[in-house]
Amino acid sequence: MSDATRTHPPSSRPEEGADEERLADLAAWAPPPSEAAGRPTPPVELPLPVLVRVEQAVGASQAERPEAAARLNEVLKQLGTGGGERQVADTLHRLLDGGRLDGLVDADGRSCRAVAVEALLSLGFPYALEVEPDDLKHLRANTAARPGGRKSVFDFGAGVPATVLTGGLLAQVLEELLRPGTVEGTVTLQVGLSVLAMMALWLAPPRSPVYRLGLGLLALVSGYGLLLALGSAGHAGGLWAGVAGAVAVLLAALRES
Repeated sequence: MSDATRTHPPSSRPEEGADEERLADLAAWAPPPSEAAGRPTPPVELPLPVLVRVEQAVGASQAERPEAAARLNEVLKQLGTGGGERQVADTLHRLLDGGRLDGLVDADGRSCRAVAVEALLSLGFPYALEVEPDDLKHLRANTAARPGGRKSVFDFGAGVPATVLTGGLLAQVLEELLRPGTVEGTVTLQVGLSVLAMMALWLAPPRSPVYRLGLGLLALVSGYGLLLALGSAGHAGGLWAGVAGAVAVLLAALRES
């Protein structure tokens, strides 16, 4: 068959030209109005339930914000009850460091920032030690300023037990320095564990898991030190540290009453 009589397929050039004309008619892509106006994009690292509640609380009207903050507080509390995990602690740190919880307060006067700090403290060691001092101050101020949060007679703050224990530990250290011979290893361990327990009592609010862990550790160390000091003539335990620790345990326990 000759080329003159062969049927040629239709050329696609006209269709290609039409496609180019249609593409030329499309408008260039533009970001949504909220992004174009400079509104910050929510952090994608946050878990979806937390992200949804945060966005709802931030975007709620003044009348609806307390209810939205209460729902967000429930989610934050659940984060603190799941056990100590690095991912959960990082989520709480992003919320606190980003300032997205500022100004969010539920109908009971509980701020979302304070609830997030409590959740971080509830994760235990070492996450409770990562709380910033400003966040701890906010938690204490928010707890004291709540409408239904009246202070009890024994709510004298963490400074009183810490002062008592510090005085006993300093007296114990001075006694060990003045006594001839080497310092007993049990006394050194007793002092170190007492300081660690007092840090937990200082950082965590009363009735929190970290606070009760520090209270139990201090009671155990102080009681063991007193038994060694009173039952042994060789000064195997620290008497001053034990007495001061026992008094500090009593004072710390009264704060929870």
